[in-house]
Amino acid sequence: MSLNRFSVATTLKCSMSGFALLLLLAPCAAPAPPLPEQALEPPYELVINAAVDSALDDLLIQMQRLPAFAPRPRSDVAEAVSALGKKEEAPASRIVIAVDRSVGKSKQYSVASEVLDSVLLQSAGQKLAPIEVVAVSPPVLNRVQYLLAGTLTPLDAASTSRGTFRINLSLTEFKTSHIVAQCSVRFQAQGVDLRPMGSGITH
Repeated sequence: MSLNRFSVATTLKCSMSGFALLLLLAPCAAPAPPLPEQALEPPYELVINAAVDSALDDLLIQMQRLPAFAPRPRSDVAEAVSALGKKEEAPASRIVIAVDRSVGKSKQYSVASEVLDSVLLQSAGQKLAPIEVVAVSPPVLNRVQYLLAGTLTPLDAASTSRGTFRINLSLTEFKTSHIVAQCSVRFQAQGVDLRPMGSGITH
């Protein structure tokens, strides 16, 4: 009888010891690997800003090859020429470029087109200085020599808001409608709003 009791007690003690060991080892188990986080994409407005900057750099290289945009002579050379006793000429008028409204493949002015126009007007004013860059409007047309226009085109599908897009920039002589410089750049973005302006959802 005493031997059976000793055997049962020993078995129970060993079982409890094993259970306690499992409780001690449980916190030490390696945690499950975290789920991979999905990379956050920047807002499409920032992507368009970077694409416009790149396109303007290419356009500026082409513009500098044109006589109208050629770098002016240094001030010391200009002073030497005027010292020759020649009749002083009136200073050349400042070049004015108007940024035209952009349209997409659907020929409709979208929310993303408005973003493109805003970015193009601001960036062109900075990169093309001292050239005067203005938004196109009837009051400035009598001073404009060139029109700067952009188009935003989705390349994946006509109605997609995620995928690959292309921005085309063109610089056109206002009087002759002759394109003097043009370039394009592609970019990928998410959430590009291609809805026509004024097409908000109503209830």
